[in-house]
Amino acid sequence: MQASPSTFHPEFEARLLERIGSAALELPVLPETAVEVMAVCNDTSCDAARLARLIQRDPSLAAHTLKVANSAAYAPSEPIVSLQQAISRLGFKTMCDIALAISVRNQMRIPAGQESRMRSLWQHSTIAGAWAREIARLRRRNAEGAFLCGLLHDIGKPVLLSELLAISTSMGISPASDQLETLLHRHHAEIGAHTLSSWKLPEWMAQAVLHHHAPDAAGEHAEFARTAQLADLLAHASLQPDEATDAVLKEHPVLADLDLYSEDLDTLFERRAAVTELAAAYQ
Repeated sequence: MQASPSTFHPEFEARLLERIGSAALELPVLPETAVEVMAVCNDTSCDAARLARLIQRDPSLAAHTLKVANSAAYAPSEPIVSLQQAISRLGFKTMCDIALAISVRNQMRIPAGQESRMRSLWQHSTIAGAWAREIARLRRRNAEGAFLCGLLHDIGKPVLLSELLAISTSMGISPASDQLETLLHRHHAEIGAHTLSSWKLPEWMAQAVLHHHAPDAAGEHAEFARTAQLADLLAHASLQPDEATDAVLKEHPVLADLDLYSEDLDTLFERRAAVTELAAAYQ
């Protein structure tokens, strides 16, 4: 059936909610290599050589590992040219971050005509991940876990986008762009949390994704959700940085919730170049 002109369709969200309620959404599957890398990283007896052999099986993962290792965020004193050297410098936990980040990027389904939207989404996600890492380092918290919270906070959006486009095709409609954006914003956190749970990632990470727009609802995991929220805000502000936006961020209540002050945000702003560099390494 030929699609009708773009418009707002009241039944559109009802169809989506029906699929969410019946657990009919097709969640992405974490690639085998990423699963194996994370298992190896959690093995206390693992060594760099064993991890390097596993990563070498995936050329994309191997190439991006070296790219990230040589980025300004890690500031190597001399170029890192081998995987074992990269693993020794970055550590197993950071290697898990890289494995998951690249695997997620490679698994993102890009519907026809949505290339630009997906590029923007991934750019925002990588910048948020880099900001979350800096926030955690400043607060002397788990930087690797924070990075993944920031990176994956919007992981529900590509899943939802594919589903919404499939629903619109079945209905023979062309939904208005603002309706797509409204539904993506309204439901992405829930679907993102479901996705992380299906990947067997920690509950605190799923809760951070689920509640990154309202961190207090995360209960005992609120600190992680607040880190993801601030990282999200900083990522949006990073696209077009200006003094007015920075001033507004300094008044946001999430700063006090994280025991951060205006001068702490200034310290974070000084890391913008490193954040951009690290984010670019994952793109």
